[in-house]
Amino acid sequence: MIIRGCGKKLQVSLRFLFISTAVVALILALPVQRSMLQKRGRDWVDSQNGRVTFSHKYDVSSGEYDHASAFPAPEWLVGIFGKDLFDSVDAVVLDNQVVVDLSPLTNFRELRTLGIMIEIDPELDFRPLAELKNLECLHLAYTDISAERLIEIRELLDWVTVTAANHPSE
Repeated sequence: MIIRGCGKKLQVSLRFLFISTAVVALILALPVQRSMLQKRGRDWVDSQNGRVTFSHKYDVSSGEYDHASAFPAPEWLVGIFGKDLFDSVDAVVLDNQVVVDLSPLTNFRELRTLGIMIEIDPELDFRPLAELKNLECLHLAYTDISAERLIEIRELLDWVTVTAANHPSE
């Protein structure tokens, strides 16, 4: 293939075009996959009538959320590609429907805080949360969780601060 420009001939092989296209596709694949998984997780949280908070709202220096903070990408780009390509979900609150499954939360690879403030299925499996290596805080309220079960969860998630409203702190 010959591309003409500025009076000079530039030869580019078809092989080079295929390889460069593949490299660009590979570079874009990871963030696109992460955003698709996160969108699936957000859809599940919406179906539970829960809430998510994006990481751009968390101020590390103060340790608090600034809900008035601006989104880190222009609105026109967010309109084309969606929120999930530009920011990760930092916190999830489930407080509207009985929680019977936590596995959809594994779609939030950067999840730092989880609040479950509603009844839970007595047999609720907390093992999927072990996949969330960035999880720092799990707060349980109105769950009527037993002290024994709370100990099991704390052992399973030994790097996470697990608090329960109906039990004293660790």
